[in-house]
Formats: sequence, structure tokens, C-alpha cells
Amino acid sequence: MNIFNGALAGLIGLGCAQAASAQISSNTLTAFNQAVETGDAAAIKTASTNLMNEAIANPDDPDALIAAYEAALKLCDIDCAAALPGAEFALGFPATGQHPIMVERELLAAFADFSRRSTGSTRARLETALTNMQDPTLLSARAFLPLYTDLAGRNHFQPSARVARIAVEHLEPVRSSVLQYYLHALEAYGTTLFLEEKTVASHEALVRWNAELRRLRSEVTLSDAPDWLEATYWRSEAWVLAADTYYRSADDESPVETRIRADEAEHLSEEQVDAIYAEYDIPDDYDTFANDGDATDVLPRCDIETNFLPRLEFPRRAANLGVIGTVFLEIDIDAEGAVVDARLLASVPPNLFDQQVVETISQWQFTVAEDEDPTSCRLEQSNLVYPISFGFGRP
Repeated sequence: MNIFNGALAGLIGLGCAQAASAQISSNTLTAFNQAVETGDAAAIKTASTNLMNEAIANPDDPDALIAAYEAALKLCDIDCAAALPGAEFALGFPATGQHPIMVERELLAAFADFSRRSTGSTRARLETALTNMQDPTLLSARAFLPLYTDLAGRNHFQPSARVARIAVEHLEPVRSSVLQYYLHALEAYGTTLFLEEKTVASHEALVRWNAELRRLRSEVTLSDAPDWLEATYWRSEAWVLAADTYYRSADDESPVETRIRADEAEHLSEEQVDAIYAEYDIPDDYDTFANDGDATDVLPRCDIETNFLPRLEFPRRAANLGVIGTVFLEIDIDAEGAVVDARLLASVPPNLFDQQVVETISQWQFTVAEDEDPTSCRLEQSNLVYPISFGFGRP
């Protein structure tokens, strides 16, 4: 299956009509093709707009449909709202059974309409158009993301999770071709479902998202892993730890004033979690917290410990809101055990615990663990991953 099956295929035959009946200027078509070849966004926007408008002005031209659609499709890459006239024009032609088929035309028009303005009706129109798409295309991959993101931004978590799940199922057959879109859909499904409901299903969605990323990360050399994959991976680890922290806070032995009701926190058992990870062919020796460390280490890293001073305090705003959270840091420690740099890898929720954690841990002092021979290892370490969780109940 070719996910790019609708991108530019129609232009192969464009301009092949008899010269006497052709009304779309060959110069306009040539300018469009040249702009697409250059990849220059400004040139593509201008050429696409010109071709789209000329096609609309010449509806009797044999190539009017394909010209309007392809011009609007390319324009949608840059300014999708501006593509609405061409998309609606193409939608007005009867079905031909050939590219662009009606579901493709309706998706482009719905996406452009939604991009122009997000309302209940434009969101519903776009969701319907996406649901009707049987085969994935680059346009469908792109259109899912802003829809479920828009819904989540309105705190409509259940609809966002529903759309994201449709996206996961739609893109799964071609996930290797659109990996970032696929992983983003997995992330949106797991996180928005968890925000909506604390159930076995939401816990499983988070674990499967994380498992997929662990598998992918195990297949690459960490120094070669793209930045987006690393960022997504650490977000997934932070979300899974946040979920675990939430479930621990539901312990019946937690103080009554901070206890999360156990019947509101259904989750997978440890055995079920392990069984899910086993489905993803993750190597047995996979190190969850491995990072791209020093390649020239002579001695192994020491096991380290700290007295945790100064103490981490639960941010007042988070405590007042009753919010749990996690922060993943990457820290560098010098030969004396001082933290010389602390960098944020991921946090859940963002911007609530980050600053306090970075400022506090930057003051910590580490020492070699009591059961470790300091002459056989080194205290100086770089790119050490350090997770922190904030929850209620027993420490």
C-alpha cells in the first residue's frame, strides 16, 4: 500500500487535453510543477493559488477537477484554510471512480474547512471524512493530528481519545511510512484516555505506547536515535511512571485526606503489564533508563547515593490542585559528586514540577554507594537519567 497514492498522481495527465479546448494556461501549470519541484513554500503557495483560481474560473476545462484538487492539496500543506475554495470546487464534480475519488475530495474540503475555523460542525465534518477513508494517505495522516489535538486542548478528552484511536487503527497498516504520525496518535490516545478515565483500558493504552517506543529504541544506536524519537520515548516513560504514581496514591492505607478512591483507579496488574511488554520483542537486557553516555569510559559508573538535601518539596500549586506528576532529568555529576548540569527530558504534567525539580537537584551531592569499591568505578558521570515522582499517600 502506498500512502502517497493521492499526492501528485493526477498531474501526470494534466495539460494533455487538446490545445483547442484547453483553458487552463500551460504557463500556470508549468509554474506549479516547478514550484513543487523546488520545495519552496512561498513559491508553492503562490503557484498553487494561481492554479486553483484558474481551475475554478474554467470549470469546463477537462482538467479543472484534477487541477483544482492537486493545487488545493499542495496549498493545504502550507495554508490549508486557503485551500477551501479549490477543495469545495472539486467536491462539486460528480464521482468518476478515478483520482481524486469522492472520499479524498471530501477529506480535503473538511480539513480545509476545519483549518479555517474549528467549530462543532467543522470538527464533526472532519471526523466523519476521516472515518470514511479506507486507505491511508498522507493527507489523512496529517488531518488526524490537529483534530484530536484541538479536542484535547478544549478538555474534550473522550472525543479526543476516540479520534486518536481511529487514527491509530487507520495508520497501523502503514506505520513504518508515517511513524511520527502513528506514534503521535498512540500518545494522544493513551494520554487523553487516561485523563478521561482511570481504567484498565487507559492503563493498557499508555503501556502499549511505551512498549512500542521501547521496541523502536532498542533497534537503534542511541547516539543515532532522532531527537523526536528520544523526546517521545521519555514522554512515554514519564506518563507510565505518572500512572503508576497515581495508582500507588489509590492505596487504601494512604491518608484519608489524600487518598484517591480505589474504585476510581482500575489498572493492570504487574503480570498483565509484563505480558504486554513481552508482545513487543523487547530484548531481555533492555535498559529502560539507558542514555547516550560517554563512549570512552575506562571505569564503569559507580552505584551512587545521596542524602536528598535540599529536600524536594511538593509544589504548592500542584498540592492545592491535587495533581500527581513525574519529572525525568538527565544530569551530569563531577568527580566530587556535585551536579554540574541538570537537563529536563520530560515531565507530566508539563511546567508544573519542572523548575522546582531542576533547581533542587542541581544542588544535590552524590557519593559512592556504601557497598561499592570506589577504586573500581568512577563517580564522575554524564547523561545520567534520574526520574522523580510526586504522589500522595505513603512515601
